[in-house]
Amino acid sequence: MSNQLIAAVVYADGVYPDQAIERALEPMREAGLPLAGVLQRAADELPGRHPCDLLIEDLASGEVVALAEHRGKEARGCRLDVSLLTEVADAVLTSLQTDSPRLLVVNKFGKIEADGGGMRDAIAEAVDLGIPVLVGVPARNLDRWRAFAGPLAVELAPRADAITGWLQAHALTVEPDTRSAAVAGTIRPAAR
Repeated sequence: MSNQLIAAVVYADGVYPDQAIERALEPMREAGLPLAGVLQRAADELPGRHPCDLLIEDLASGEVVALAEHRGKEARGCRLDVSLLTEVADAVLTSLQTDSPRLLVVNKFGKIEADGGGMRDAIAEAVDLGIPVLVGVPARNLDRWRAFAGPLAVELAPRADAITGWLQAHALTVEPDTRSAAVAGTIRPAAR
């Protein structure tokens, strides 16, 4: 397993690996380790939302927001609310600078990031601070991701075991018997 500071979870277009990422992060979240960034959530988690809406959870605050403009039940397709994405990205950047997170999670290196916006500054800030970064990268944006991240990133399969292996390489896994110690702030690296 590589010791590169950034891991890109590369997935087929339209097949976001939310369950694999969630499974890999679950022990860290249960242990209360400070995390920054966002995780994608299913649209059916908020009543009255359109099935294609993109919901994200801020890992620092636990708040779930819809990043798509709510265009009504009959809308065909979604339109990203870029101003809200900018607010979320600013909040993530602030949490990197103030909350001392152990990991930054970016749900997707999407078109906005590929074009130079969105969570790009948060990714760069995390690397500058030495904080490992886990990013979902759809196949359609892989070339632009590679141009952005270069040799700083490793590419992972969209599987929980691949993600967990990378987390272990960065001492970011929490064994069941150490979860209470992790909450108290004394984290032991996982056995190799």
